[in-house]
Amino acid sequence: MKILTTIINRFQFSIFNFQLLLLTVALLAPTRHAFAWGEHGHLLSNEAAALGLPTDMPHFFLEAYSELVWLGPEPDRWRNAGESLEKWGSPDHFIDYEYVEGLELPRSRYDFLELMESSGRLRRFGIENDTTGFSPWRIAELSEMLTNQFRRWRFTSPGTTERRALEHEIIHTAGSLGHYVADAANPHHATIHYNGWASAENPGGFATDCDAHSRFESQFVSHAVDLKHVVGEMSQPVLRTDAFTTAVEFLRGSNQLVDELYALDRAKAFDLFSPRTEPGVAFASERLAAGASLLRDFWWSAWKNSARAPRRRGED
Repeated sequence: MKILTTIINRFQFSIFNFQLLLLTVALLAPTRHAFAWGEHGHLLSNEAAALGLPTDMPHFFLEAYSELVWLGPEPDRWRNAGESLEKWGSPDHFIDYEYVEGLELPRSRYDFLELMESSGRLRRFGIENDTTGFSPWRIAELSEMLTNQFRRWRFTSPGTTERRALEHEIIHTAGSLGHYVADAANPHHATIHYNGWASAENPGGFATDCDAHSRFESQFVSHAVDLKHVVGEMSQPVLRTDAFTTAVEFLRGSNQLVDELYALDRAKAFDLFSPRTEPGVAFASERLAAGASLLRDFWWSAWKNSARAPRRRGED
């Protein structure tokens, strides 16, 4: 009887371990909209942007350093909250640029959906209306919202409930914006080859496994890239006046780096079990720095542009 009990207990323990293993694999397996950069990368990007801010920002914004950093991964924390939220939020993290190559993208995401239908792109590629992703629209929308919030803040009185509420909104909008800008800096979020080479033609012999995405942006970045790597690669501040066009150009640039990313992956530059390579660190650092630099520009530009009256509807 003791022997039988022991066998049953061991069998039950094995089943539990097997179920736990399946759950772990399910949680770790990358999906279509995998967590970009992982938490570490998003924290690095927002922190580098905050460190690089010009000092003519409002004092409350500069004081919110820690909160701005913490909010970098925020949109990823909304995952698995419900089907409606997941369906709404996931496409904002990427754009598969190959689907829109050659199109003049409109500023409204709804006009974009009509364009994808009228241009025949949906039928040509056999995709749904949200398959392409909405990254540049999300970046532009939040940038414009941030500018509006700063403009309203300018007309509030110190110490009032209205001002405190607006300051909270501004920090949350700015921090969340950082997530989507950092996503746009990762070539995986600007291509159909988001998690392994997706084309039948693969002359470069690039990886086709479903670990390619997390291998670079989460596993490698988490153990190989530090804040000093990112800050050292940042560019000088630039005043931005057209968030949408800037976002589209930035994502186009990320898409052009897809082959380089996969070539580095093929050379084991991001392999956790291989020696850390300088090209791998340099590529990841440059991409994170590019996102952090653009985010800093968007934050600063929203503040500077808020001093001007808003453009009226229909004005050129």
